[in-house]
Amino acid sequence: MASEDVDTIYRVRSHAEKAVCAAFGRSKRNAIGYSQSLLKFYTKEIRIMRYTLVALLAVMMVGIAVPAFAQLQNVEVGGSIRIRGNYYSVDAPGMIGVDSDNYASNANVEQRTTVNVKADFADDVTAFIELDALNNWGDDFREDTLTGQANLGNSNSFFDRAPSSSSSANLTNVNLYQAYIETRETGGYPVTLRIGRQEIQFGSEWLVGNNDTAANFTGLSFDGITARYDADSWNATALWVKLAENRAIEQDIDNDLYGIYASYTGFEDIVVDAYWFYARLAGVGNDGLGRGISASFSPDTIELHTIGLRAAGTYGQFDFEVEAAYQTGKVFDGVSASGIAVRGLGASDVDFDAIGANVEVGYTFDSNYQPRVFIGAAYFEGPDDNDLGFNRLYSDWEYSEILGNTDLSNLLILRAGASAEVTEKVGVSGVVSWFQADEELGNNDDDIGWELGLYATYQYSEDLYFEVGYARFFSGDGIADGNLIGANGLSVVGGSGDDEDVDYVYIETGISF
Repeated sequence: MASEDVDTIYRVRSHAEKAVCAAFGRSKRNAIGYSQSLLKFYTKEIRIMRYTLVALLAVMMVGIAVPAFAQLQNVEVGGSIRIRGNYYSVDAPGMIGVDSDNYASNANVEQRTTVNVKADFADDVTAFIELDALNNWGDDFREDTLTGQANLGNSNSFFDRAPSSSSSANLTNVNLYQAYIETRETGGYPVTLRIGRQEIQFGSEWLVGNNDTAANFTGLSFDGITARYDADSWNATALWVKLAENRAIEQDIDNDLYGIYASYTGFEDIVVDAYWFYARLAGVGNDGLGRGISASFSPDTIELHTIGLRAAGTYGQFDFEVEAAYQTGKVFDGVSASGIAVRGLGASDVDFDAIGANVEVGYTFDSNYQPRVFIGAAYFEGPDDNDLGFNRLYSDWEYSEILGNTDLSNLLILRAGASAEVTEKVGVSGVVSWFQADEELGNNDDDIGWELGLYATYQYSEDLYFEVGYARFFSGDGIADGNLIGANGLSVVGGSGDDEDVDYVYIETGISF
């Protein structure tokens, strides 16, 4: 630390001691103790100020240097704030049958804030940077209410490395969510090349999305490269992303995802997609899928291929979405027999051999309120013998507000619903869903239950909205017994012996600019 910074810190300390003594009548000794906390805080703030000044100077230098090698044409600044308050009548989603009279333990307010900068240069070149911060209200409060002293341990500045709670550090600090360079008409060809950390969304995000639906909207971005070729009636995107870099000096323990996603747009108002994804997970303890594979057993290498087809569009007043995928692959070596035995699978030679499908058909009436009705179904094959169930990869589809998030599998789901635009700014909707386990655990019942969801949205302005929702899950005997429907069919949901129903209420608001 520079000598002038040290002088500044001690001046701050002296002023803090005098201020505490004068304002609160504390003794010199107590004031020194209290000011030591302030000293730590101001030391951190001074460091941050120095880092910020350095960053600003760097940006200024870049701004001066840019005209020498690139012509900056346009700069856009944007961002978003999304806040959602959740209340569950049980301790946590998925803990069906567990009652709690302590409402505080069943409620939280989550907030995600993003800020981004987009810079357009000559020759169809763009740079995009986005920061985000995800936290629950109360994570970062900086004063102890009882003592009135600074509670600096919960201060999460941009430069903090340790989380303030048991949450992951990646979910409590400001993070680099996206940072990529994009070129269009690359090399004179209709190719869009994007290099860096980026969101990736394909189709309706049934298998690959950005995780911004319903509760726990953490967002999801990937480190890698995507290249899209656009023709008159079709396009294709190739991708390679690094899911985990476990050790840079070795080549065979990293986790990678490869894929090709192609779309045919030659039909009027209809798109037909075909795709292939290949996940090679060689890093023990970090499977890169975030769905509990390596938490369930410790393989040496996992290879998973996903091949699928999708068709979606409109025909008259009808709209439809149909998608199906087949997964094949193998888990090699090092399988923990104890981890698999819990799930009723064999102790070795575990494979992927499963199908998944999603169908939805809707009809919109030609009237002022634009009422729409729909029916839908989804199927995710469950684990059987030595075959693992269908892995939903990085899906952004949520079929239940209560059972789980985007990792529900080993299920047959039937759905029906309706929606309407009551006014120009107010929309309402309702959904009923029924769940049945595909492969029940042991002799447990396969009737999971059914769920009712009611929702209303108010579009206050073009950028600001408010939303409220209520859901009730009517538990079946399969929840009381417990079944492998969480973590892509690797985790038991329920099993407490109680089939008590569950309520969920949320209020949400968001703004983007």
